[in-house]
Amino acid sequence: MNNVISVLNKNNELEEVEIITFFQLAEYNHEYVLYTKNEEEEGNIVTYVSIINQVGENKFRFEEITDQDELMKVNAKIEEELDLLANE
Repeated sequence: MNNVISVLNKNNELEEVEIITFFQLAEYNHEYVLYTKNEEEEGNIVTYVSIINQVGENKFRFEEITDQDELMKVNAKIEEELDLLANE
């Protein structure tokens, strides 16, 4: 997969990340993104999930999910999405 986009990090600097998948949850008014910076930890690629907001042409800002109930539902959705991707 080679879906690389630029995002503004916490320091307002552009950073490139590779998108794994986008998804939404019906009960929240957010679009989520599962992505990686291709960092390894104990032999595994580290993945991240955030709320994604477009802030300009081809520029995005990722926001942390702070609500624990929302985060639990997002993690359950990620498991579903990864199962679908694995079965493609």
